[in-house]
Amino acid sequence: MKTYILNSKIPRKTKNDDLVIKRREQIIRAAIKLFSENGFHKTTLRDLAKEAGLSHGNIYDYVGSKNDILILIHDFIHSVATERINQAIKSVDDPLDKLYRIIRTEIAVMHELSDAVLLMYRDSRVLEKPFLKKMLGKERGRVAIFEQVLEECISKGLLREVNVRAAANLIKTMAETLVMKRWDMRGFVNSEEMERIILNIFFKGLLKGKQQPLGEDNLRGKSVLIINAEITCGGELNAFLLSKGAKLALYINNDLEDEKASLSTKPEKWKNCKIYLSKDVGPMTSNLLKHIAQDFGPIEIIIHYFGDTATNNILSAGNENKSSFSGFQKNFDCAQELTGYIQKTMSKMSLEKILYLAPCAEDKKINPIRYEATKAALAALTKNMSKNLAASGINVNCVVPGFASKSVQMKREEENNYSRKKELAPLDFLGEKVQFLEIIYFFISGKAKYLNGEILTVSDRND
Repeated sequence: MKTYILNSKIPRKTKNDDLVIKRREQIIRAAIKLFSENGFHKTTLRDLAKEAGLSHGNIYDYVGSKNDILILIHDFIHSVATERINQAIKSVDDPLDKLYRIIRTEIAVMHELSDAVLLMYRDSRVLEKPFLKKMLGKERGRVAIFEQVLEECISKGLLREVNVRAAANLIKTMAETLVMKRWDMRGFVNSEEMERIILNIFFKGLLKGKQQPLGEDNLRGKSVLIINAEITCGGELNAFLLSKGAKLALYINNDLEDEKASLSTKPEKWKNCKIYLSKDVGPMTSNLLKHIAQDFGPIEIIIHYFGDTATNNILSAGNENKSSFSGFQKNFDCAQELTGYIQKTMSKMSLEKILYLAPCAEDKKINPIRYEATKAALAALTKNMSKNLAASGINVNCVVPGFASKSVQMKREEENNYSRKKELAPLDFLGEKVQFLEIIYFFISGKAKYLNGEILTVSDRND
């Protein structure tokens, strides 16, 4: 229930709460559009009623004046921002991760609601003092969230001593810069670049010790769920994403206890990695995804391996004696089953990107027909999912790997297998794992924000 819309201080004649919520949402959307285009004073209630699909007389069943609508717009902005921030730091223990998350979330919300934010700064002065005071009180409450996280970082020795009230308001002001100064920056700076600049300015200036500036696509404060991840033979992707600052949840579709035990020998950076074995938690379903999101925290990115990952990982050598397709149907059904939950629940929370990883090109020689059928089915799934989730701002793409060497330095007994694969690559060389990793990284980074429904075949040929 969107209780902020039922603000008891705003008069209404209709008693049906559900109808009031529906109509006031229409009025809020219409007001943001018309106030932004024509200005608050030049827009009449008749104009708003028409834009909202209501009669002039009917609009008074839900609001009493334009000032009431302005209050509703502020409550809308505050509710969305507070809900997103609270969701972003839910179940997150590391205070520095919390800080990254709330900064990124605030920037994203300000960019998404830029028209509404700008008109509130411009026109809120028309409100009566009691309402204006209440509005500013809500703003103070949101700034207080930043202050609490800053204090937590300082108390744990992660940040230098600083006036948290000043720092919190500075963060808030920087997040709003792209809105307030868009007249000057439009066409020159996008939200992703602004995010990088703000994070660099803030953290490079306050972190203790010698710290490197953030990379252009640093994943600090982002959580990634890898479905069908493998620690022992496909850990390169996991380690690569961890090195970029991501927090990982790994769902492993096998019963090997040594997969989980292997983490005990990993370096300290693996502390940001949590494992879910199918033996312990069962098959990947919408209920399990919900459990992981509650247990692990908000998930921004899902990477889903297809094929039989127990014997074939896209970053590992193929096994010619076993079919790499035994798990495909299960994965395909899983992806479809998760769609409903993602659309209804995760799309309203934190999920930003889904990346499907197809079986590698080496599997074509095992069963060419099934390999091509698998690629076609995965392409159709990607297109369908990208279309269904586009309205929720979720990107869905797919990478189809070509031939790859197993490692830069191979054992002697692997050289024959390498030579056979190389013969199938017309350019006479095989891609290295790092090249696949960089492509995956590109698709889950901010640089691929406007790519949706793309199927990228990583190969030196067109088939």
